[in-house]
Amino acid sequence: MDEQRIQNVAYQYLCRLEEAKRWVEACLGEELPAPTELEEGLRNGVVLAKLGHRFAPDVVPLKKIYDPEQRRYQAVGLQFRHTDNINHWRNAMTTLGLPAIFYPETTDVYDKKNMPRAVYCIHALSSANHRRMLCVMLCPEEEIDNMKLALDQYGIQMPAFNKIGGILTNELSVDEAAVHAAVIAINEAVERGDVGVTAAALRNPDALLRDLQEVLTSVYQEMLRQAKRGKTERAAGGVSL
Repeated sequence: MDEQRIQNVAYQYLCRLEEAKRWVEACLGEELPAPTELEEGLRNGVVLAKLGHRFAPDVVPLKKIYDPEQRRYQAVGLQFRHTDNINHWRNAMTTLGLPAIFYPETTDVYDKKNMPRAVYCIHALSSANHRRMLCVMLCPEEEIDNMKLALDQYGIQMPAFNKIGGILTNELSVDEAAVHAAVIAINEAVERGDVGVTAAALRNPDALLRDLQEVLTSVYQEMLRQAKRGKTERAAGGVSL
């Protein structure tokens, strides 16, 4: 793989980290480490277990989460009991019906054997819950270089983040596939540039979007258009300023 290609992979992965970070922050209502520090911050499983509690509180009650304030982790580092948190998260995803094909192994997270797989799983979870967080991001060259070095250490093939939607359509139930179809309809409406069509697509019950305000329809259209353009430019290797 040539140097430019490696650089692009590192940049794309940083974008995926940023998207995962923003989505989890929105779900939990708390700030997470910077994208370049996120992998390390996930290893104790506390954030993941809290995410499991957010979507499956009966499966992951707060009292089950080990070291929820991370005081033990900050004092003495990772403890084997932190693996319980990762397993709680996996159990929550099973309850939610997320296909097991997305799950990382406990050691992928705790031992940092395959953190891209864990980030991939977070993206799949966000897609399955239809709360996608799109970002237009300009990464400093130093961060890209550092991430490139980190990815070199993995020696593994990066997950196909862009294929999550198709995998979910094949694996999920008819109702969930209908929601995915509604998301596609929204994307197509945004591309057409017709505010009325976009508004109708957003109001589709299958899209599971709540608290939409009619007066903000044009704002929704423009924000989605910009996010879609930025995503397209990133996929082509460009950077949106």
